[in-house]
This record gives sequence, C-alpha cells and structure tokens, in this order.
Amino acid sequence: MHLLRLYGALVSMSLRRQLSFRTDLAFEVIATVATVASSAAAVLVLFTRVDTIGGFSPAAAILLLGTFHIVTGLRRALVEPNLRFIAGDVGDGSFDEQLLQPAPILFLVSLGGVAPLALSQTLIGIVAAVLGVSRLDRAPSVPLIGCWLLMIISAAVIMWATRCLIAATVFFSLGLTLDVAYDAVWQTAPYPTTIFARPVRFVLTYLLPVAFLATVPAAVLAGTLSPWWTLTGPAVAVISSAAAVSIWRVGLSRYTSATS
Repeated sequence: MHLLRLYGALVSMSLRRQLSFRTDLAFEVIATVATVASSAAAVLVLFTRVDTIGGFSPAAAILLLGTFHIVTGLRRALVEPNLRFIAGDVGDGSFDEQLLQPAPILFLVSLGGVAPLALSQTLIGIVAAVLGVSRLDRAPSVPLIGCWLLMIISAAVIMWATRCLIAATVFFSLGLTLDVAYDAVWQTAPYPTTIFARPVRFVLTYLLPVAFLATVPAAVLAGTLSPWWTLTGPAVAVISSAAAVSIWRVGLSRYTSATS
C-alpha cells in the first residue's frame, strides 16, 4: 500500500509537470498517430496479396497491432524514462543516491519516473484494438475480453521484467549495453510470431517471450487461440519477474560505487 501511494504521488507530479507543456502534448499525439497509422498501413499492404498472415485476418492483425501499441505506450511512459539512464548512473556513481532512498531499489530504478505524454500511444493503441475487434467476423464474448485484459496486464509485467533483466547487465559488465538488441527484438512484436520459421517462433515464444506481448493476447481475443492460453500469460509474468528480481539481487551484490 505504501508503494502504491508513493507511485501515485510520482505519477501525479509527473503528470502536472508535463501537462504544463500543452504544445508538447499536441506534438506527441500527432507523432503517435502517425506512427500507429504507418504501422497499420504497412500491415494492411501485405493483405493486398494474401488473405491471412500467420493465421491472422486483417481485422485480427489490426487488433494485434493495437495490442502492441498499448504495451509499447506503457513501456515508454512507465519504464523507459528510468532504465534508459541506468548505465550512466552506475558509471558516474549517481546510482548510489538511489540505494540510500527508503524504498525498494528495483522499484525506484525501474518505476521512479513517469512520462505521461507517452500514454497517448497506449490510448491510440486501444482505439486501434477496438477498431480491429469491431471488424472481426464474430464479436468476442465478455469473458474473452476479460482474458485479453488479463493478458495485457501480464504483457506489461513481462515487458517490465525483461527490461529490468536487460538493464541488470550493467552490474556484470559496465561497457555491455543490450538496449539496441532488446529494441530490435521488440520490433518483431507487432507481427504474428506464427509468420516466422519454427526455430525462430520457438525462441520468440519460450526463450524470449515476445509472443506474449501481442500475438497471444490478440489471438485469444480473436478466437484463433484457446482461452486456456490466458493462463500462460500470468505464469510467464511471474517467472519473468522472479528472474528479474533474482538477477538484480546478484547484480547489486557485485556493485561497488564508482565514487569509492
């Protein structure tokens, strides 16, 4: 409960600060709309030659794309404003200040700052997802929508955990940054993992849980995947979170201040 109140205060402070720059908000929304629209156009161009892509119809593909942008917006708003600077903080010793704060270090480092304007991508992703659902051959039931929402929450947790795992590499090798590699893998998420060759599909599902960011949630809601797959989302989220916490504990035990 204490962490929730603390996080609420952080979000409120960040929101007030960023909303004071209304011009930035307008440009953020315009840029996000352009990004989502171009992504949708790129996907729909593929359907000019085929009826389905990896088992996804045009409507299901738009649903998948919307799901991807929902999670990406959460990443840009809640996680990236914090973890993208960790290598520099560890290198110059400013990370020490985080260790002295009366709150869990992983919470502060990964969720201590918020970029509310980036949530415009999440909102536009919701619009795209609703548009995709409205064009499905059969409207999903309320339980299926609930399954999709649970998978979205699980995807957000998986995103946070995997991003924390990547950030933790700084404790083992200061010069090693895997952010570019993480972003490259992330860019496969707006496409059905079923379009890839079997070995790649296996990696993106069971080793790097990219499939659970958008493909699985969208497939469950579209009715092309059994609702039982909904149970795998929370399971992967728990496993990913446990791995992130464990690796951070090991990393922190190896950390020595740059100023010492």
